[in-house]
Amino acid sequence: MRRMKQRFGLLLAVVATFGLMLMVSHQPVQAEKVTYSVTPVYPDNQTDTELGYYDLKVTPGQKQEVGVRVQNSGTEPITVDVTPTTATTNENGLIDYTGTNTKRDSSLKYSFSDMMSGAQRVKVPANGEQTVTFDLTVPNESFKGLVLGGFYISQVPKSQVDQALERKGGATLTNQYSYILAAKLTESDERVHPSLRLNKVKAGLINSHTAVLANVQNVKANSVGKMVVKGEIRKVGSNKVLYQNKRSDLEMASNSNFNYGIDLKNQPLKAGKYNIKLRVTSNKGSWLLSKNFEITRQEVAKYNDKAVELPENNNWWLYVIIGIMIVIILLLIILLWRKSRKDKEQ
Repeated sequence: MRRMKQRFGLLLAVVATFGLMLMVSHQPVQAEKVTYSVTPVYPDNQTDTELGYYDLKVTPGQKQEVGVRVQNSGTEPITVDVTPTTATTNENGLIDYTGTNTKRDSSLKYSFSDMMSGAQRVKVPANGEQTVTFDLTVPNESFKGLVLGGFYISQVPKSQVDQALERKGGATLTNQYSYILAAKLTESDERVHPSLRLNKVKAGLINSHTAVLANVQNVKANSVGKMVVKGEIRKVGSNKVLYQNKRSDLEMASNSNFNYGIDLKNQPLKAGKYNIKLRVTSNKGSWLLSKNFEITRQEVAKYNDKAVELPENNNWWLYVIIGIMIVIILLLIILLWRKSRKDKEQ
């Protein structure tokens, strides 16, 4: 239980996204205050009401309601979107409940968003609250392990026209805050051990820097726990490590995948056949993943051209050779010209 509390400790963390709306004025920039909050409404099958997230024990074919309470402490009504989401693993190697990654993992059979009714937009009165109710329908076929998901709650921003009228112009910094309520569904206490696979490995870019991207997949219905990953890249048939890195505090959701990246430290990609090894350890197991892959000339040209901070090609020797050849040719021309001139004088 304590481990689960740690895993979902950030479930109510506020995710702030900032948007600038600039209008001509000399007034100072103002920042809007957060005037709303959310809390879970626990049904009877909640395992522990002190968790701060939904931990529901369900049965095959079960139907029930799940509520989300939105409280508005502001002096004006607000509109919020409440969206059920399925947990995924984002490109930073963290469990993501925002629903931004809509591509379904190939190993995922039952998703949280499929079991819940659709997203809702509701209006919350000033100094009031609104409970948003969703219908949960558990599949008739039983499942092992857990289903991870949650509710993504975001305030609908006012239109730029409304804000312009209310503030009579001015440069306004608008903070749009979102909340996440995580959810976990289980049918039994039987443990399912996570299982990792290494899928496609390819050349690519990380923040416009050359890298190798290895797709790691968790094909089981259990999260992996806190992960430490050590990556090494070698030429096929060689023991020399060309590139390596180590990352800790990574996580993976059940039945999800992400691209683990190894930054080449501003070195250009080179065509050839390589091998990658990933050593993954967590409190739930350890895995050694290995795969051969190839970087093609087309990939080299594509990504090296887009990459930043690559060293300039150091072809000074080529210019030296060209310079020497030019000097030799000039000397030959001069010698031939002198010989031709002597022949004419004779």
